[in-house]
Amino acid sequence: MIAARGKQRGVGWGFIPAVLLSVSLNPLNSATISVGLAVLLQVLHASSVGITWIVSGYYLGSAVAQPIMGALGDRLGYRRFAYTGLALVLLTALLAPLSHNLWVFVGWRVVQAIGTSMVYPNSIGLVRRFKADRLSAVLGWIGMAAGIALAVGPALGGLLMGAFGWQAIFWLNIPIAVAAAILFAASVPHDRGRPRLQDSGWDWSGSVLFSVTMILLLLATSGTVQGLGLTLGALGLLALAVLVFAERRSARPVIPVRWFLTGSFAAVAGATILTNVVMYLALYGIPVVLETRRHLSVSQSGLMLLVFAGVMALCSPLGGRISRGPLRRGPYMGAAVVLVVAGILAWSGQSRNLLWVGLSLALMGLSFAVTNVVLQQMVLEVRPPGEAGSASGLYSLLRYVGTMASSVVITLAFRGPHRLWILYGSLLALSSASVLLGLAMPRRREVTA
Repeated sequence: MIAARGKQRGVGWGFIPAVLLSVSLNPLNSATISVGLAVLLQVLHASSVGITWIVSGYYLGSAVAQPIMGALGDRLGYRRFAYTGLALVLLTALLAPLSHNLWVFVGWRVVQAIGTSMVYPNSIGLVRRFKADRLSAVLGWIGMAAGIALAVGPALGGLLMGAFGWQAIFWLNIPIAVAAAILFAASVPHDRGRPRLQDSGWDWSGSVLFSVTMILLLLATSGTVQGLGLTLGALGLLALAVLVFAERRSARPVIPVRWFLTGSFAAVAGATILTNVVMYLALYGIPVVLETRRHLSVSQSGLMLLVFAGVMALCSPLGGRISRGPLRRGPYMGAAVVLVVAGILAWSGQSRNLLWVGLSLALMGLSFAVTNVVLQQMVLEVRPPGEAGSASGLYSLLRYVGTMASSVVITLAFRGPHRLWILYGSLLALSSASVLLGLAMPRRREVTA
């Protein structure tokens, strides 16, 4: 009933720009920090291990917060959580530059990640409620916004740091968050008739179990705690087993593990993980190969990655257009086959002309532009509109699982000489497996009312 009333009231012209600005915050803050890591270590008097904590703290906050904040938005209202997230982003933009040591800074990075993670799934929830008839197009535009943020983030961060100091990479969030908040206020009606948190039957035990599980697994795979990776990994898997057991018996679980019992949803979830493993293997692994084996500079390898982000940004609206039709399996499998071809080119191109590497990255950008929209749309379509926040948060979680898995493969590939076959073999094997998973996906659109 709430969703129906919201749809009748409609939204103003500023709704889509507000969504695009909001969802760009997470990838933008992930990208802009990359050029400032060396300076931050000096300012914060930290060792090189500090880089791992700065990067991992952001991923940790995002991976834990997105599913929880999406589920909270389903129950308490998307608009209020989008606003709260923007407020947290503004708070970190003002206070993170005052950090006097590494741990205070990492703490603010975690808060920043929680803020952007409140914004993303709840913005998707608003799109599902108010623009369901244009969902595929909006998802394509969101992919374009994320691609642009990833593409321009490092260059923009470098320019701002050169002109105003490292603090400017946080100040950049202020005009974006303020503009998004104003547009939301002008275009989105208030959440009405939503319960208070204490009356919503919130799954507190599941939230705690999920947070502990993700913290353990992220610490195990990130290398932030030296010598304890296997122990933390084992504890994380044990916590995961307890989480699955508890959430299957929960009436309103924060992590809906029962969704995975549906064959089509499990296939979509598996494909989301695999395609993101492949993407991050390319984004994190190929630059190392270019710099260590082909002796490119950091800026030159960065320009190669710009090919991926640029093609993804340009082609994401194409993914939205393709997803607008009733077919699902065909477009996904076509894009997954392109990913396999890109993996072959990347492997063969490591010792050939750099044009081969650039072409492989361009094809990966094209593939991900389509698969990202199609997979996210399938996740949203198989759940009722009132569960859009949970579905979007869970989709983001699956992507972070892919990120964690890719870090393990990259660690193995660069642990010693003559082990690059692990990197490129994984690219090929996992992209091929993603094609096979497409066979278990629904052939056509499945919409749950």
